Amino acid sequence: MKRETHLSAIHRSLPAVLPPSLVKPVEIVPMAGDASTRAYYRAHVRHVTPSSLLPESVVIMAYPDEIPPGKELPFLNVHRYLNLASIPIPDVLHHEPQDKLLFLEDAGDTTLEDAVKERGKAACMPLYEKCVETLTRIQADGTRALDGSAIPARLSFDMAKFGEEIDFFFEHAVRGYGGISLSDSEERAIEDLFIPFLEQTISLPRVLAHRDYHSRNVMVLTEKPATPKKPGIRIIDYQDARMGSVFYDLASLLRDSYVTLSEEEVNHLKYVWRHMAAKKLLRTSGGSGEFSELLDAATLQRNVKAIGTFGNQAHKHGKKLYLRFIPPTVAHLRGNFLRNPAMRPLAEKLLPILEALADKALSEMEPQEETSS
Repeated sequence: MKRETHLSAIHRSLPAVLPPSLVKPVEIVPMAGDASTRAYYRAHVRHVTPSSLLPESVVIMAYPDEIPPGKELPFLNVHRYLNLASIPIPDVLHHEPQDKLLFLEDAGDTTLEDAVKERGKAACMPLYEKCVETLTRIQADGTRALDGSAIPARLSFDMAKFGEEIDFFFEHAVRGYGGISLSDSEERAIEDLFIPFLEQTISLPRVLAHRDYHSRNVMVLTEKPATPKKPGIRIIDYQDARMGSVFYDLASLLRDSYVTLSEEEVNHLKYVWRHMAAKKLLRTSGGSGEFSELLDAATLQRNVKAIGTFGNQAHKHGKKLYLRFIPPTVAHLRGNFLRNPAMRPLAEKLLPILEALADKALSEMEPQEETSS
């Protein structure tokens, strides 16, 4: 019934986006969803007369958020500031608040993850370089664009937020999905070992952070020509942006659960970030000798949080397709522990739990979902 309601509302609102005198709706189809509660649709249209100025399709996002009077939808709030910073994001074509619909530029179906599968990582390295360059602009220009009305400016990755995400990991991945029983004292002992690395991260100056800057949230345009203002990528899923260190989004991209980059590729992209970052932004990243260590501290928290999400999606929502991302994320953490002797006490207690989760995920993945890590 929910889908029927969405389709009816989309048909009512579409003329506000694409005038009936110029285009005719051909088909409105549901799109594959993500781990959120939003629903997406694509409206294909037929031009009454040939036109290169009108799109052949638009994407519609149906959102569940209840927005109090006088408040703003976070998606639109963050969009405004990213737009001010000239970040390549899909245009908002129309908002229908009564029906909770957003009509957006269609950025296609090819994510950066898809592009890597189709072309290989070497061929996609220029796209990764563009993502890193775009990230430096989110962090510098995006931060400068914020004002007193910006929702992200009032949110941050602080100790309370990080603690909440570590708790989420234990509740939903360790206990919920893994069925691993830990006493309160055992769990607290592990959480205490996280604290020095969390403190490293929150002690750094804060910039605008996308929060989920990974290969599934970068759309690669395969048909539209790139321009300086609109390069061949679009950044999506930014509505949860908040303030954090420069390393949070960089860790999301370089130690991605969906695409595993080699150490050589990671080191190259770390160099690209340092080369592209303005001097003021560089000063927020600590000294050059600390860069890798601080990136690994951010990666530690980010990847543990990701495993919590995958465990929750599989156990609570029955979405077992997320199980295939647990083993490569555990592999990232294993490498992190090996690179950083200071993490060994944490590794001794946490790594056996992570390995058990990875083994369980491997054993429960359906045949078509199996993948090498």
